[in-house]
Amino acid sequence: MSIMKSNHLTDEILQAYLLKEIEDDAIAKHLAECSICRAKLENYQYLVNNIQKIEYKTFSFNVTTVVMAKIVQYERQTNRNKELVFWGLLTFTFILIASLAIPFIPKILTLFYPKSIFTTLLLIVTGLVVFLFLLADINQQYKMKEEKIFKNNLQPIL
Repeated sequence: MSIMKSNHLTDEILQAYLLKEIEDDAIAKHLAECSICRAKLENYQYLVNNIQKIEYKTFSFNVTTVVMAKIVQYERQTNRNKELVFWGLLTFTFILIASLAIPFIPKILTLFYPKSIFTTLLLIVTGLVVFLFLLADINQQYKMKEEKIFKNNLQPIL
């Protein structure tokens, strides 16, 4: 960051000097010589002094509770949207794979021809049910982990 802005100190430098974040002899020398920068510094000093005089007022309600409720509500809405996107993409991917697999279905089914139709359907349905249970379990575990992380990081410490 440049100290000077057209031969004058920047507002950031003046504020940092006032708050004693920067102590530089060049800045002090410039302030001694430049009435414009000195006037700006005096204005900032006046502002800081008046801000410190302001009485702090408390709310009649717990602001943390209200804000955290809004954050939780926003996070839940965001999670719902993410979940809809996830299931939409999963459905799209499944349909895409199924449509690309249609030409190969007769060859795949030849593996099951020696077996009865009941056995074939039982195998297919069992595979699909196991797959759906695995998906549901993965989704549930993800939500639990997300909830633990959310509770640990965003809840206020009282």
